Amino acid sequence: MKNLQAVSKKEEENIVLRFIDGEGFDHLLEQTIKILQGAMLFGCVPFFIYLLILIFS
Repeated sequence: MKNLQAVSKKEEENIVLRFIDGEGFDHLLEQTIKILQGAMLFGCVPFFIYLLILIFS
């Protein structure tokens, strides 16, 4: 039973390592960067323009 748990744990670690080392992690990072860029463009930039208008008017 102990050996079976050890094998199962090693398989879990291998799955995580394969995910980090493979295309899955690259895809996850790519999606995260796209989401953060969208949040910056549609959230921060308009607010910055609003502040500039507020300051200079």
